[in-house]
Amino acid sequence: MTRAAFLGLPVSHLFDRSNPTTNELIRMADVLEVKNPDPPSFLPPEIPRVFHWGYGVVEDDFKDQFPPVKAHLEATRPALFSCDLGPSARRHEGVMPLSPILGAKAIRERAKSNMKLLRTAYDGPVGLENYNFYPTGLYNLVCDPDFIAEFLEKFNAGLVLDLAHAAISAVNMGFDPFYYLERLPLEKVVEIHVSRPYLPAEPRRLGVDTHEYPEEREWAWLSFVLERTRRAGLKPIVLIEYYKDLEILKESMLRLARELEVPEEPAQAQNFTRLHMPPSRYAAPKRFGA
Repeated sequence: MTRAAFLGLPVSHLFDRSNPTTNELIRMADVLEVKNPDPPSFLPPEIPRVFHWGYGVVEDDFKDQFPPVKAHLEATRPALFSCDLGPSARRHEGVMPLSPILGAKAIRERAKSNMKLLRTAYDGPVGLENYNFYPTGLYNLVCDPDFIAEFLEKFNAGLVLDLAHAAISAVNMGFDPFYYLERLPLEKVVEIHVSRPYLPAEPRRLGVDTHEYPEEREWAWLSFVLERTRRAGLKPIVLIEYYKDLEILKESMLRLARELEVPEEPAQAQNFTRLHMPPSRYAAPKRFGA
């Protein structure tokens, strides 16, 4: 057996060099995801790393906070840099915009400026993560699958697919999660985040991102996506976004390793040597909701 994806591990604030579970988790991982430009010094240098930054490519703070990230990227040259795709305003507080809502052209222009800044420090693959939709204006356009596909194509970027964000967007926009996932550009997936959100059973209530450990519903979403990434010849990174208990994370990581097992294919890479970027062109999906 081999894996349909690389087993990733986000570096957590819970990690403690003296904790045996921390060391077990690190040894399990094919790839470490770093989110801080000053990561723990005890991380093994032999395990490949990717860098995820929690700012949106449209935000003013992208430029304001970039200097330490620039230094980190130049020093470490990670296999992938990723950040958020959007939002639809240059400034915000939580889910509320603090500046005017931008249209498609303005979103692309802001992203172009920040991507140009990124390229002064990093010339490797870039991934952009999907947001979860809330009806505040901050997520206009940027959660529409057609817009996401067009945006990734324009900037030659891969999709960091957060399954919880996708499910929340679907429910909060009035769609089934599988319907929404099917319409995303899955042929561009470079990384997948797995966690359990709160999805309401009652109508007219909103789903919320809670970063709980995955259960059967979330494993089903992952299986749905992995079937399609395998068809596209992709081998993305998959990681669990759970930051509350290392023992529970370990159990989820063991389950994830089992979920990723597929019959071995001789041509399939066994080790993380380079990022499997998606093709530069794609078949555009039908207009969302049509």
